[in-house]
Amino acid sequence: MVATEDTLDDEAVFIVSPEVILESIRRAAVEKEAKADISATYLLVRCGLLSDGELTEAGRALFKLAWVLRRSDEAGRALGNALRRMTPIQVIEQELRGLGAVPEEGVLDLLRQHRAVGSTLTVADIRPTLRWLNGVGVLVYSTKLKTVRSLMPAPDAALAGEIQGIASMISPRTPFLNIVRLRRILRPLKGIIWWADPHFGARALEELAEELNGEVVSEVRILSGDAENVVSDKSMRDFRRFQAEMLNGGVRAEWRIDVRGVRDWHDRWVADDKVAWNVPPINTLLKNDYSEICPASQRPPLIEWWNRSAPRN
Repeated sequence: MVATEDTLDDEAVFIVSPEVILESIRRAAVEKEAKADISATYLLVRCGLLSDGELTEAGRALFKLAWVLRRSDEAGRALGNALRRMTPIQVIEQELRGLGAVPEEGVLDLLRQHRAVGSTLTVADIRPTLRWLNGVGVLVYSTKLKTVRSLMPAPDAALAGEIQGIASMISPRTPFLNIVRLRRILRPLKGIIWWADPHFGARALEELAEELNGEVVSEVRILSGDAENVVSDKSMRDFRRFQAEMLNGGVRAEWRIDVRGVRDWHDRWVADDKVAWNVPPINTLLKNDYSEICPASQRPPLIEWWNRSAPRN
């Protein structure tokens, strides 16, 4: 079947070769009107290397490594790290952690369990990518034993300053770690803290109250839509309590509404003055539904949205 924009998903990481991905980066940089491989383009966008048809800062850095400096080994490692955002790689890294070497057939069944690949993909299909990921240091693949081993460190080995570059899978198999991953994002935030979610759940206030450091945080800004279940009386009562507690610690808190018909954003972000993360809804984390936390490829125009929004009364 020919891939289209509607049929593409993260399984493409096993279908498109790294050579084709790097060639698509070159074309995006030097051939503005060239038609790139549609599956490779999908991967570049998902990895934060391409946005609106233009290479991002990370994409330009990879172009320079691969095509200007011609440092093939470094470019391969950089591409491998970028592909860590893809759902199948997330599954392998996080679900195999601590299990040692796992037969490749077991890895394929694990990917199918998480709906990270389709039922028609075979071991022979994923093997070339596993070999390449082994070569660039993303995982360990034994060509002799046909086994895969995760190289991802244990959760407690990641320091707050290191976690920014690591996307995290939210999995039904890791109900505790799902919340831990969110808390690791919140803990090091400084300055003005943003949580933008069209369907912001007041339960998130508990995590903010627990994890934010009042000595380095000056303000909390919550931005949501205007759905009735979001701006309910109960959520307002919860916010008033949160607001008072924050103020006791010298932190100002405000919740504003970006109304339907004006709001032009649908994703969810947690950010401070320097970093921004894409996050799932808080209810997804609590229900352990499958999702992903990852660094935002671009910072959203939070101040613009904030200035046009109305404070909750």
